[in-house]
Amino acid sequence: MTAEGPWEIPPLDDAPDIARAIEPQPGIVLGDARNWPGFVLLIVGGLVAIVAAVIGAVGFAGTAFIFALIALAASLTGIALVLVERRGRPRGPRAPDQPAP
Repeated sequence: MTAEGPWEIPPLDDAPDIARAIEPQPGIVLGDARNWPGFVLLIVGGLVAIVAAVIGAVGFAGTAFIFALIALAASLTGIALVLVERRGRPRGPRAPDQPAP
């Protein structure tokens, strides 16, 4: 038996081959450590927003407004960091038959 490429065992259950998939897989963004600072800022922004809501409900409107501004700044910075990191690299691995850019 001769073959042009490497010999492989075909899947028996017609399952997709996710080991060599070209499109991004679920969880790949969270697993990338370059996105973690942005996600941490998003979490901090959410927690500070909750604190601002609680402080505002108690009756300290000025302090709640300051915390809301901090939450907004942290959330927007986190979103910007994630978007910059995602834009800075290619969308996914190249297929073997595609030429290099």
